[in-house]
Amino acid sequence: MDKAYIGLLGGLLGVVLGVSLTVAKEWWFDSRKSKKEAEYLCIHIVCMLERFAGKCIDVVYDDGLFQGQPDKDGRRHIQVSLPDFEPESVDVEWKSLPAKLMYEILNLPSDIEIANAQINGVFEYVTSPPDYEEGFEERQYQYATLGIKSLNLAAKLRKHVGLPKREVGDWDLFKQLNDEKDKIESLRNMRVEEREKRNS
Repeated sequence: MDKAYIGLLGGLLGVVLGVSLTVAKEWWFDSRKSKKEAEYLCIHIVCMLERFAGKCIDVVYDDGLFQGQPDKDGRRHIQVSLPDFEPESVDVEWKSLPAKLMYEILNLPSDIEIANAQINGVFEYVTSPPDYEEGFEERQYQYATLGIKSLNLAAKLRKHVGLPKREVGDWDLFKQLNDEKDKIESLRNMRVEEREKRNS
């Protein structure tokens, strides 16, 4: 009886151990696969975000002049097309990211649409030829803000999977975007102060 009981117990332990090893092995492979998917996603999206920021700075420096000159009628025209960012066009495993980070990235196209609507509103209802000053300023401000946001997202993704920080080199894109945004905010604050002085 004791031998039968010991044999049964040994068999059960063998089954439990076998199942446990199989589950552990599957978990290990799944977690490794999930880590690789997250790394691939982050590398791909970081590159997209940083390219987008690089195009944002082109918009920020577009003052409507071609080689420093207006057109033959003395008007300014948009010289640089607005960039877009389409993360959903990329075939990656989005669920490998934390929900908050995934939301911030997938919501960026929405932020771009809102910025473009704001720009269009200023060009349509506020600014006027030949300089379209307020329109260009709004365009520059919105895309400086979007460029900064995209670089911040890229930094979060890099940190999430342990990628090295972005190399800055001689030309710091983040600083350029911040400087231009600050410059516009200072101009706007000065205008508000001048208006308040005139009205008081």
